[in-house]
Amino acid sequence: MNISGGLGGLNTTNTNNQQQATETSQPAGLGGGIGGGIGGAQPTANSTNTTTPAPSSNIVSLKKGQKVSLAKSAQGAGVNGPLTTVKVGLGWDTNKYDGQNEFDLDVFTFALKADGKVRNASDFVFYNNKKIPEGAIVLSGDNRTGAGSGDDESVEINLTSLPPEIEKIAFCITINEAETRGQNFGMVDNAFARIVDAGSGTEFMRYDLSEDYSIETALVVGELYKHGGEWKFRAVGSGFTEGLVALCAEYGVSAE
Repeated sequence: MNISGGLGGLNTTNTNNQQQATETSQPAGLGGGIGGGIGGAQPTANSTNTTTPAPSSNIVSLKKGQKVSLAKSAQGAGVNGPLTTVKVGLGWDTNKYDGQNEFDLDVFTFALKADGKVRNASDFVFYNNKKIPEGAIVLSGDNRTGAGSGDDESVEINLTSLPPEIEKIAFCITINEAETRGQNFGMVDNAFARIVDAGSGTEFMRYDLSEDYSIETALVVGELYKHGGEWKFRAVGSGFTEGLVALCAEYGVSAE
């Protein structure tokens, strides 16, 4: 999909909406629906990921709204030493029986300040801008249909190299030309996000989205955020009905 020829048509805005959430002291087990979509999103049904092995007992399995420390979860999974670089892997399967049009799904990442907005358009990471200027966030892979097992796309984050003003990183998936092709996330199965220690390759956290997003064309899967000097992950699972345009508006980017 084209976004005004890359970053040329992207401009930032300065609204200050920021969603606040409470901290949970202990990670809950896998389960529970992911409801309450944003921008008219109304998820209704459940599905189970089958494309990758089930999480082991050492991997924290998240449910919607849960917030867990990266360092503590990594330590519990056997990662030794400080956690410096993590990989967030995202995956999905498309339902080949839903229509004849091909699917084209993309991962978009937004590096955000404390106010929940990007510093400028270069903090909007996607296939035409695969890293932020400091190089601390890098997007790799582009599996459009989700064919095969494992991660379809991944984002690597060097936590020690992030500029201090970046306090949150949002991970999103959209369907390209969803309205034209009559597609939505109700036709996408087994969506997930997992977090891996890049140094050892150890997976220590996973979030399986269990909703049927029957009208949504964009999802905020989850976000890394800094709280009290440490990085945590929040399972978001919120849907948008207006695709990438709605996501960009949420995070202060204008895709004209």
